[in-house]
Amino acid sequence: MTHGGAGDVGNLNDVDAMGGAFIAMSDKLGRYEETRSECEQIAALLELAPGARILDAGCGFGRTVGVLHELGFDAVGVDISPAVIAEAERRNPGPAYLVHDLTQPLPADVARFDAVVNVYSSFGYGETVEDDAAVLRTWHDALKPGGALVMELSDIERSEARLGPLGTVVDREDDGVHEHLWCDPETHILHVRYTANGQTLDVDTRLYEAGELAAMVEQAGFRDVRRYGGFDAHPKQPTDRLVLVARA
Repeated sequence: MTHGGAGDVGNLNDVDAMGGAFIAMSDKLGRYEETRSECEQIAALLELAPGARILDAGCGFGRTVGVLHELGFDAVGVDISPAVIAEAERRNPGPAYLVHDLTQPLPADVARFDAVVNVYSSFGYGETVEDDAAVLRTWHDALKPGGALVMELSDIERSEARLGPLGTVVDREDDGVHEHLWCDPETHILHVRYTANGQTLDVDTRLYEAGELAAMVEQAGFRDVRRYGGFDAHPKQPTDRLVLVARA
């Protein structure tokens, strides 16, 4: 199932910004090496049984939704980018895929889900905070009553622990990928310029304080919001990525 119709609406980045160049650079940085173990931990954290229906919201090229499908879940991947969904269908066939702008309600023919999974900082791309809030409402409405949401992303605490106070400019290089980073202290938008093999890619992501994001999730209709420092549910430390779990 592949639906069209997504536009570059309410989005900080170009609709295909997370396409081939971003995938190649992230691969070089080793960001996809733990996918299978992460998916197994997510299933345990959310207490999901094989056959559960899962929406991977912001699925990119399908690395997570592909593994969830292999683990026996009824997995659907959604992303705003037609180019990225085409790559997902090529690299990770099996799941159903959907091209859609998540600031808008999902199509009526997409059934409700037992879980929504949003990993690898695939949140904070709305043009405004209200656009991000609209995404949370879409996820809530996509879940069955009692269904689970899990988000995994970098929050402001982690950004400051790793990069310094907001506004600090950081340049670093790993395996031939140069990253130029700074987080605007007023908008909390993290600007990252990746450069490798003569290619340059700019990606902007709005960061949130953990408490602020938890409040937004509750305002979207979720309950029982919990915060961890990983999919193994350990207490969050400043340098940990934030894992947020909630119920519809």
